[in-house]
Amino acid sequence: MHTPRIICILDGMADLPRDDGQPTPLAAAHTPTLDHLAATGTVGLCQVIPTGAEAGSDAGIPALLGYDPLRHPAARGPLEALAAGLPLAPRDTAWRCNVVALDAHGNIADPAATLLPATEQTIARIVRDAFPTPAYGTAHGGGFRFTVVERDGDNAASPSYPAAPAALTPFTPAGPQDVIGQSPADALRALARHHPALHARITTANAQLARLAGPDAPHGLALWPWGCGHRPALPPFFACHPAAASSTHPDAPLTAAMVAAVPLARGLAMAAGLIAPEIPGATGGADTDLAAKTAAALALLTDHAVVFIHVEGPDMCAHARDARAKSDLLTRIDAELIAPLRAARPDALLCVTCDHVTHCGDGRHHPDAVPFLLHGPGALPHPAARFDEAACAATGLRIPSGPALLDMVLRTVANQPDSAIDPTAPHD
Repeated sequence: MHTPRIICILDGMADLPRDDGQPTPLAAAHTPTLDHLAATGTVGLCQVIPTGAEAGSDAGIPALLGYDPLRHPAARGPLEALAAGLPLAPRDTAWRCNVVALDAHGNIADPAATLLPATEQTIARIVRDAFPTPAYGTAHGGGFRFTVVERDGDNAASPSYPAAPAALTPFTPAGPQDVIGQSPADALRALARHHPALHARITTANAQLARLAGPDAPHGLALWPWGCGHRPALPPFFACHPAAASSTHPDAPLTAAMVAAVPLARGLAMAAGLIAPEIPGATGGADTDLAAKTAAALALLTDHAVVFIHVEGPDMCAHARDARAKSDLLTRIDAELIAPLRAARPDALLCVTCDHVTHCGDGRHHPDAVPFLLHGPGALPHPAARFDEAACAATGLRIPSGPALLDMVLRTVANQPDSAIDPTAPHD
């Protein structure tokens, strides 16, 4: 029998120390299960975001799946297009588009607007009308998330962006969190130079969105395009890790799956050849159905050696600068995800970590090293007093990269003591 691996990616779980000396949301959360696992497992910090990569899930999640984001860049737009089922030819360009909320001066106030269902439906119609088929494809990823695919034939309308080879990385604006306080029209001037056809359509859509005043958008909304790129060419996960986590069939393919709601995580899994089913009740927000994610993961473990579970909610709470909500959600995750997983599969090697720091103090991503824990067969004791940023740092164990952490998780084999994870061993 193989040793199952469960890798929980709690998006943006880690935080930076607070200026007022109060505990971080993770330290303030009530996490008896995580604390017990930390006291009896392997605990430390992992430098998931490499030097030279922008802190964010589009670097952090690939790293935790074993891909160096500098060698295998995967833009957010095309990954989300894959998750939405949008056809994506090699030279098509896909964009992630956030619906952002404006302030009384028409500047970006919230990079991820909270929308009522009726508002979402209206925005979806505006987006479809602004980007008609067949030159474009669109999808709504839920809430503020939209995806736009610019077909290769439409690129001829942009003299500065002719039909480029797929290896060329197209210009993309900064993420919406980086333009808070700016006017969308002013901030998108560079887009007009590089992608005039797309810019014209975004401008048309934003003229309508700015007039959508309501309880969820008192000063109007705008569409912010970013994260654009071409279809990624990732080597399959099983090809990168050909040896199965099995003591009886060491040459069998390593089967893996992803439990996730947000299009980025599901699209990345699909690009890597992982199964990524849609989970009813999984929303990608703080209200996500953690019990449904737990049940889905346990079901996938019956015929997959590795199951990744991505939970977006902590990151969303931190972007909203709501430390209490982030802490409360981490409390729920401990009780409704980690505890039942550990109880149902005590034979599994369980890893809990995150893709990057998201600081409630400024609502932004940061590239600092993040906590991780390993618990289960083969994990040699390297404990911490509890599971939080300071306690994990105090162990002195630091893993240099996301791929190195995945290697730690995959190297052990059940019932083979010589394969146990040595936390003090070097990890290149």
